[in-house]
Amino acid sequence: MNYIIEALLVGIYTSIIYVIISPFIKNVYVLLLVVGFFKHLLGYFLNIHTWYCNNGDACLKLLNHYNNYNAISLHLIRDSLYDSLMFLSIGSILLTKINNIPLFFTIGALLHIISEHLLVHKYFCESSCKIN
Repeated sequence: MNYIIEALLVGIYTSIIYVIISPFIKNVYVLLLVVGFFKHLLGYFLNIHTWYCNNGDACLKLLNHYNNYNAISLHLIRDSLYDSLMFLSIGSILLTKINNIPLFFTIGALLHIISEHLLVHKYFCESSCKIN
């Protein structure tokens, strides 16, 4: 799947998490941290990471597509914390220009694109995708 389409789907997924969590957290900076953390953490438990191992643009280029892969949780908390900090960083920059659902959609999509170009997804495929 093309990483731009993936980015749009990540933006939608991030917006859904925002809609679920936002009624409980009023401080926007805490909300950025929490949404970023749960975006990554829930991705593992909802099997989005395993789906990415088998269908994601970076993994399709790197892994043998004849195998079936499962995502492992070795660095799940660390990576969720990284995602949380990236949400806070990007969100703090965009906060004055964009608000609410569009803000979280934009952060999710933008971070996916940035991660693709910085080879973060390649690292994920190499370190977290194991043959089933």
